[in-house]
Amino acid sequence: MTKSIETMWKDGFVNEANLTAPKINDLYNRKSENIVDKLKNMFDINIKAIMVGCVIMFVMMSLIGAPFLGLYICVLLLPLIIIAKKELKKTVNLSKGQSSYDYLMSFNTWLQSSIDTYAGYYKIFYPLFFLGMAVQAVVSKIGGKLIAMLVEKIPTDIILFGLPYYLIVAIAIVILFFARYAEAIYHWDLSIVYGRQFKKLEELIADMEELRK
Repeated sequence: MTKSIETMWKDGFVNEANLTAPKINDLYNRKSENIVDKLKNMFDINIKAIMVGCVIMFVMMSLIGAPFLGLYICVLLLPLIIIAKKELKKTVNLSKGQSSYDYLMSFNTWLQSSIDTYAGYYKIFYPLFFLGMAVQAVVSKIGGKLIAMLVEKIPTDIILFGLPYYLIVAIAIVILFFARYAEAIYHWDLSIVYGRQFKKLEELIADMEELRK
């Protein structure tokens, strides 16, 4: 049975007889490509998941009587899909003919640039997403009843857009919160999904840099 790249990688350092430069270079090259390919496949699957999720979201929202919210969320996700496809296409320009170290560094540079691009959009996405959810909650029947109860408990003569001013203030504060911490929220979400592979990438780069000293 053909050995996996991970097994060969470990064997290359356990068996001193295998510690020849060509073999080590080959293991580095193959392991580098393996990690990069895994990440690229995960990115591709994530794009498809967003596209499918968008359709499911619209259908579900339509079934519960909120088709405009479903359409609104899909509109918000559309730029994300476009950005993701555009960013993933950039990896085609990464040449596997480079040394494994240069290849990984090129990929890591692209990865960090891509993450920054996503983070920039999420600063818009998260606040607008919450705003859409808040508007839907306000115009829904259940939301109307809750607002009526709230006004009864906390009466006020200051009404803005048909809502008590303190509710508008609360919504605005939450929107500002998401705008302020959007990047942190995105990085936390990113760590949950890709954290394990990112760690492997960082460890491999660190190993290569150590051997290059």
